Amino acid sequence: MIPKKDFYFIRHGQTDHNKSLTKTDHGDISLNLIGKEQARNIAPLVSQIPLQTICCSPLKRAKETKELMLPEREHIELDALGECTAQIWSEMTSLHADAYRKGSLVTRNFLQRVKHGLNQALEQIGPVLIVAHGGVHFAICHWMNIPGHSWVIDNCQLVHFSTDKSTDEWKAELLSSALAGREMKTSLKKERRV
Repeated sequence: MIPKKDFYFIRHGQTDHNKSLTKTDHGDISLNLIGKEQARNIAPLVSQIPLQTICCSPLKRAKETKELMLPEREHIELDALGECTAQIWSEMTSLHADAYRKGSLVTRNFLQRVKHGLNQALEQIGPVLIVAHGGVHFAICHWMNIPGHSWVIDNCQLVHFSTDKSTDEWKAELLSSALAGREMKTSLKKERRV
């Protein structure tokens, strides 16, 4: 059972692997220049949220995103918020809402791990911000059966999860997305000239 507490989720900034759109596993890699810029650009919005606790994946790209957004804030690292493999991602996205019922054992184990990580995060004083991965976001949406919200999000997109007071059902609102690639490339060019 997932506690009905509002929380926020942000996917880490871009990596070279995300940029290439390859469907292979990529291990524990860092943000690229665009990913670092995405995290810096979303920081003003994130700093306006009255956060009490930040929970983060143990992987570099998530921790770097958190540090660039909120460098002065402590965080709790939760292993259960780590990313899935390319095989699990492919199976989850193809089965969508049936991922747990029809998925392989490794996919079901990942979904259970994320559910455990989400519950660990929501045990903390809220509002909570979770900084993690696309697969984790997909798994959260799966457990909450979120309608009208894309379960696949881009890098550095900030999502507010809450319950509808009239129906007690979960809902998700995309608060912002990272700047378009063209805008970031312009910003990076300016940085290199300085």
